[in-house]
Amino acid sequence: MRLSLSFLLLFISVLCLTAYGSNTPEKRVRAHRHAENIKIDGKLDEEAWKYAEKASGFIQREPIPGAPATFDTEVYFLYDDYAVYIGARMYDPEPEKILKELTIRDQVGNTDNFSVFFDAYKSGLHGFLFTVTASNVQSEFVVTNHEDDASWNAVWDSQVHIDEYGWYAEIKIPYFSLRFPTAEIQEWKVQYQREIRRFREYSTWRAIDPLVNGWVQQSGTVENIRNIKSPFRLSLTPYLSGYVNTTHTPRSNQPASVSTAYSAGLDLKYGINDAFTLDMTLIPDFGQVISDRQVLNLTPFEVFFEENRQFFTEGTELFNRGRLFYSRRVGGRPLHYYNAYRQLKPGEKITDNPEVAQLYNATKISGRTAQGTGLGFFNAIVGEEYATIEDAEGNSRKYRTNPRTNYNALVVDQNLKNNSFVSIMNTNVWREGADYDANVTGAFFNFKTKDQNYYTEGNAVVAQRIFPDKNDIGHSYNVGIGKAGGQWTYDIWHGLESPNYNPNDMGFLMSPNEQYFYLGGGYAEFSPENPKLQLYRFRVESNYSRLVHPNVFTDFNISTNSFVLYKSRFAFGINGRIEPVPTYDYFEPRTSDFSIGLAWPQNYMLGGFISSDYRKAFAYDVNLSHRIFNAEGRTTTSLRLGPRFRFSDQFSMFQSLNISWLQNEPGYVNRWLAGEALEDIPSHRILMGIRDRLVTDHSITARYIFNSLMGVNLRIRHYWDRVMHDGFGLLEQNGYLTAIDYDGRNDKGKAIFDRNVNIFNIDLQYNWRFAPGSDIIFVWKNQIFNSDDQYQRNYFGNLGGLFDAVQGNSFSVRVLYFLDYNQLRSSKGPDFSGTGMSGAKQLDNIC
Repeated sequence: MRLSLSFLLLFISVLCLTAYGSNTPEKRVRAHRHAENIKIDGKLDEEAWKYAEKASGFIQREPIPGAPATFDTEVYFLYDDYAVYIGARMYDPEPEKILKELTIRDQVGNTDNFSVFFDAYKSGLHGFLFTVTASNVQSEFVVTNHEDDASWNAVWDSQVHIDEYGWYAEIKIPYFSLRFPTAEIQEWKVQYQREIRRFREYSTWRAIDPLVNGWVQQSGTVENIRNIKSPFRLSLTPYLSGYVNTTHTPRSNQPASVSTAYSAGLDLKYGINDAFTLDMTLIPDFGQVISDRQVLNLTPFEVFFEENRQFFTEGTELFNRGRLFYSRRVGGRPLHYYNAYRQLKPGEKITDNPEVAQLYNATKISGRTAQGTGLGFFNAIVGEEYATIEDAEGNSRKYRTNPRTNYNALVVDQNLKNNSFVSIMNTNVWREGADYDANVTGAFFNFKTKDQNYYTEGNAVVAQRIFPDKNDIGHSYNVGIGKAGGQWTYDIWHGLESPNYNPNDMGFLMSPNEQYFYLGGGYAEFSPENPKLQLYRFRVESNYSRLVHPNVFTDFNISTNSFVLYKSRFAFGINGRIEPVPTYDYFEPRTSDFSIGLAWPQNYMLGGFISSDYRKAFAYDVNLSHRIFNAEGRTTTSLRLGPRFRFSDQFSMFQSLNISWLQNEPGYVNRWLAGEALEDIPSHRILMGIRDRLVTDHSITARYIFNSLMGVNLRIRHYWDRVMHDGFGLLEQNGYLTAIDYDGRNDKGKAIFDRNVNIFNIDLQYNWRFAPGSDIIFVWKNQIFNSDDQYQRNYFGNLGGLFDAVQGNSFSVRVLYFLDYNQLRSSKGPDFSGTGMSGAKQLDNIC
């Protein structure tokens, strides 16, 4: 903590020496109220557009920051009692060269596009971003601390039109899709952006200086917005789903098992006031969510999976603090799932053990006041789950694997001067019965100087698990200072997690009992003298870490990385890492007291990447790294190939092939699986294996988009992981291994610890947006998992052998219908007659 106070004092001294930094010139226009009916057809031919004040003079953001845009852009801002209307005229002397690839919603693709950003509360940190492409494909984002989040959903209308002078975008955004104050006369921070895709040129209305940290505060101003009111916001999205699930084994005489299921539920959105929204899901159905990227986990740590369930990705940006809210915990694996297997008596077996706890409902409230106070509340109720255990006579009994559980999260976030903020967050998990409860409280802050160049940031968290007879309390903190603006940047950090710090009932932490000291710095050049270069940057970092208890050294490393981008959009980078002294892993031995660590010898890594121009029909990414250890025969090599094919503006395919070779890697093995073969070795000794591992993760994603409302996505993934042990040893106190005479085989000659694992998934999804915010979705999911001892097979042999394994298939249809109160109540209200209507996103982003 003494070091943390030193950081803070150093930062205060920096503040005293920092002069006010210059900003790009302010831009302002007046909004125009209209009474005419605006038809959203992309032509801007209504009289009202002629009276609106023009926003023009766009400035490049890329490739030449500060230079005038290549082509002129004119934008107009209209409003009435129901909506904001944006008209954009984008000149282009060669309209036949305007790129217009079709994509699924929320993906821009290889196409020209136009964006409008609103920061109605003038926070300098947050807002809403709407993007439409030259093919009229829509995207919308909630922006938090300058980061875009595409999981937010809104209902709005757009249409585009191409003529001999360029293209138009006409946009209508109803007030129920925005948040703004209640003042009689308002001015909003607004930014417009255009991309000319064939030049990869981004230009904005108000110039954005790349040397200033953050872009939201560099928006222009739209004034004279008068007498508008936030409407009564209430929408319902009922759904109905039907499933046919099959399980079968090819080449067997057994018929496939078939089951059916259906579900119905409701999503509700209600505007509590102009700033706050209540979202609720009743009896949610997540059966169509894209498959997780499952892997063979040989580490002592939990695998982190991305959240793909829409309710938990939308409107949760306020909860993204220090990984205290990991929504996969809610409705995830039952608390005592594995305990069910420990309850088995001789002759018993488990006939049913649900892998997911039933989520009954979830509610969240979020918003931000005109004073910059953000509030977020989340609540979810998960039901009981039981495993079914059956004995040899067919008698069955139940074992409760999950108690009825209530999940809560509360966050208060306050914007401060200079786009700074402070936040307080609390999560609580209450479980019915004798199971323990959990509570976590954290405070977070980020203070910036007026010129946005310097900052200090940190957090402190207390986590407790409440058992019937005791409380287990742990803590963590992180604090840092740095320079984030300008060509030269740097930062210094220190953090600590106590041995019993555990936020994982509702958050995510790989490992506690660690402390670190970090120093990093870099340089970026956005206007290189070489006319062929667009930008280059490099960075050097160093990290020193120890355990907290016992206070022993674990790691020291120095790393560097670089990035070079040409105006042709070819990019490359080189990175390296060195651990100049032996380091120690105290987690791999799986001891509870961290009394012994596994030594990693000195090692060096060199890697790099190349990336070609995505505008071309064929593009590629290649990543390669090689790590050499100061130990005989020990290396790690990783290769990633990512070719991209665009066959037309409607059909494209992406491939990702990741291969990792690990030679002579030491790793923990469970000695008790060896049985009597190791009974002469004392029970406290830790057995390690020396293994060769080949991991291949291959995905092919294809999409065919019929139009802006209908498309098909396909993802095929094959994961193959082969682990073969060359020898075994006992871990000594110095961290190194003493070899033993043991080959890792049982009395039948079968390798006990080797693995040959194959995982195969198909996710096919067809989506039709048949009405505003309303979808019909068809999904086919196929899953195969196979683990065998066919170690001699190559990649294609393993791929072919998959189809002899048990296969699971799920075919489902889901219908959602969006109902909006204002739309039903008034014919004058939001009209989505154009083909660019948009709404709740259901098509999974799988590209």
